[in-house]
Amino acid sequence: MNAFKNYQDKQWLDFDSEPLDVVKHDHKFNIFQGDKPLKTIQGSAFVHDSERVAQLIITDLMFRKWKDEKELSAPLLYAFQKDVFEKSGDPFPGDWTTLFPSDPFVTIKTSGKYNFQPVGPEDDLFSFAFISLSGLIRSINDFVNSTMSEVVVPETDEHPFPELLRLSYARLTVEKKVVVQALSGIHHSGMVLPLLLISGVISPLEYSKGLIALKIREEQHISDLLPDLTRTLDYLECVEPELEPGKHISLIIKEGESDVIEFKSTFRWDIRAGKTNQAVERASLKTIAAFLNSNGGDLLIGVRDDGSIEGIETDKFVNDDKFLLHLWTLIRTCLGRDISPYIRTILEKTDDRTVCMVQCQRSNRPVFLRQPGFDEAFYIRVGPSSNAMDISEALKYIADHFNVR
Repeated sequence: MNAFKNYQDKQWLDFDSEPLDVVKHDHKFNIFQGDKPLKTIQGSAFVHDSERVAQLIITDLMFRKWKDEKELSAPLLYAFQKDVFEKSGDPFPGDWTTLFPSDPFVTIKTSGKYNFQPVGPEDDLFSFAFISLSGLIRSINDFVNSTMSEVVVPETDEHPFPELLRLSYARLTVEKKVVVQALSGIHHSGMVLPLLLISGVISPLEYSKGLIALKIREEQHISDLLPDLTRTLDYLECVEPELEPGKHISLIIKEGESDVIEFKSTFRWDIRAGKTNQAVERASLKTIAAFLNSNGGDLLIGVRDDGSIEGIETDKFVNDDKFLLHLWTLIRTCLGRDISPYIRTILEKTDDRTVCMVQCQRSNRPVFLRQPGFDEAFYIRVGPSSNAMDISEALKYIADHFNVR
C-alpha cells in the first residue's frame, strides 16, 4: 500500500478545540494550540522556516474539520514529511518495482505500443479519451527530451525511461517528493502524471482528464479532483524558497561583499599566471559550499573585489552555455548531485560583460567539498569569508545545524 495513503488513513494529528496561533522563535515559525506547540500523533511539531508556510497550515486547520476529513491539505503533507520522511527515510523507492509496471504511461514508453484501451469506439468517452491521452503522451515525450539533457542516464540494455523517472524524482525537493507520493497514493495515478504535474509540464486540468480518460477514477469527475491539485500546488508555491526574483545583479554589486554576498573575478582563469587553474575554481566552490552550509548567499562570478566588472568572458569559454555546463559539472561532481535544487544560476549582461550569479539556499544536509587534487573539506561562512573547519568543529557544527541521524 502507498505509504502516504496508509498514513492518511490513520489518525495523524492530535487536534482539539484550543485556539491556534503562529509564534516566531529563533527565526522559525511555530504553530501553537493554546499554550502548547501543535504536534502530530507521532510527536512531530509544526514548525517551519517560512511564515508563509506556517500561515497556510494554520488557515487550513482553522477552516476544516481535520479529525473527520481526509482530503489533501498542507497540514497533512507537512505531517507526512515530518513523521515519515524525516524519521524513516523516503518510502517511495521501495514501491518502484510495483509502481512502474502498473503505470500505463511507463508501459507505453517502454513497449512503444498503445497496448491498452480504456474505452471502446462505441463508448461516448472515446474521443475525449483519445484526445486527452494523445496530448499527455506528447507532454511525456517533451519531458523526456528536456530532462535527458539535465540528468545522466547510464546506457544499458534496459529502456531508459524508468531510470529517467528515478533520477528526475531524486532531484526533487522533499516537499515535491511528498506531493508526488500523495497524488500517486490518493488518486492511484502511478508516478508519471504526478511528476509531470509538479514539474509544470502538464496542468491540473490535463492531469484530471488523464485520470478520467484512463478510467482510473471513473467514480469521480474533474471537479472532484481539482481541489486536491489546487491545494497541493498552493502548498508547493508557499514552500518555494524566496530568491528575490527581479533583483538585478547590478543592485547586488552595489551592496558590496558581506556574509551573504561574495565576488570572484573569474571562475577558472588565473589572471596573474595567464592560464586556467584548479585552485581558482576551488575558491568559488568553497564559497558555494559555505553558503549551502550556512544561511545561503549569492556568489557573483565576473566581479572584481572593488565591484568593477571583469566578466566571465575572461574564463575563455566558447560561449555562455559552455561556461554554465562546466560550472554545473563541477558543482555536481564536487558538492553532490542532490544539492542542485538549492542552487540557481543567472547570467546578466553588465557594461557589455557577463556576470554569473550563483544563488544558494541553505541545504538540508551538510555539504562537503570533494575536489580531485585537494583534501576533502567542510566550509561555513564566517562574516564575509568562507572558512574551513577541522573535523571536531565540523562534527559539532553539523550536529547543531542539521537533522542528521
